[in-house]
Amino acid sequence: MFGGVRRFIAIGNELIRRGHRFVIYHPTGEPPEWLPFDGETQPTSALRDHTHDVLICNNPPQLPEFEAAKAGMKMFYFALEGIPGERAVARRRDWTIVVNSSGLHRRLRRLYRIDAEKAIGGVDLATFRPGEGYPPAGDEFRVLVFGRMSRRRKGAAIAVQAVERLAEWTEGPPRIRLVLFDHVGADNDDDPRERVRTRVPVQFHLNPTQDELANVYRSCHAFVSAERRAGWSNTVAEAMASGVPVVCTRSGTLDIALPGVTARVARWRHPWILARGLRTLRDDPEAARTLRNAALERIRGYAWPNVTDRIEEIATRRLR
Repeated sequence: MFGGVRRFIAIGNELIRRGHRFVIYHPTGEPPEWLPFDGETQPTSALRDHTHDVLICNNPPQLPEFEAAKAGMKMFYFALEGIPGERAVARRRDWTIVVNSSGLHRRLRRLYRIDAEKAIGGVDLATFRPGEGYPPAGDEFRVLVFGRMSRRRKGAAIAVQAVERLAEWTEGPPRIRLVLFDHVGADNDDDPRERVRTRVPVQFHLNPTQDELANVYRSCHAFVSAERRAGWSNTVAEAMASGVPVVCTRSGTLDIALPGVTARVARWRHPWILARGLRTLRDDPEAARTLRNAALERIRGYAWPNVTDRIEEIATRRLR
């Protein structure tokens, strides 16, 4: 819901608006219920019964099914560092290798000497947009964290510790409020609320709709991310698009989190360093507004139509 499949739903909807046909193949073939999709869905078993101009895959275990299918070109879209079989996939000569971030582009070049195509981004600017002014009303300083506690690389526990440290440094008003969000579904059957252990007052939004999530972003004073091994950080992009100042690691954010310009960027993935960035945003609202405004300008270049432009251009060029 916050990454992965959403990328293909968003790109698919944009391609359909441009007059293309777009099909998502997955094991059972039913359409998504949590995000509007204008295209077709079919079971993976039907893939080899059809011929396509372009096939896009981002999951190595699915490669055998895509290998057997007929297409004018096949594209592997890297969206995460260190996936199983990364080396073998990156070095395939019969696939067009595409990345969703500059960080992944650098990684493939450094490790495998691959100059991958770039389709970097994206974010839904119609849904994730700023509220009226900054900071939000209220007598709390609200810090938002993506609460996927079950996946260590997401860094939720480290982000929570950073908020705790900020609370320790806070004497008197404003009180610090930790706000988290996540969903429980097919790819995450673990209730994240049971894993949160903190002395800071907590508000947890479970299974929000996209519009509800956008409202959660807009209600907060800061967003903190401690990810590692990310491709493109959807949550950081959405926070920026929603007008929320960001404190983050470099993972998945190289294209949009310019240190001291559009975000407070932690060189090391440590709660104390992230907490220092949060303290700056809390103590200096003018600095927070400056970061916010620069981030809003920066993120406009990474909307889904821009990403789709690149996918369309790559496919058109490679099919000639």
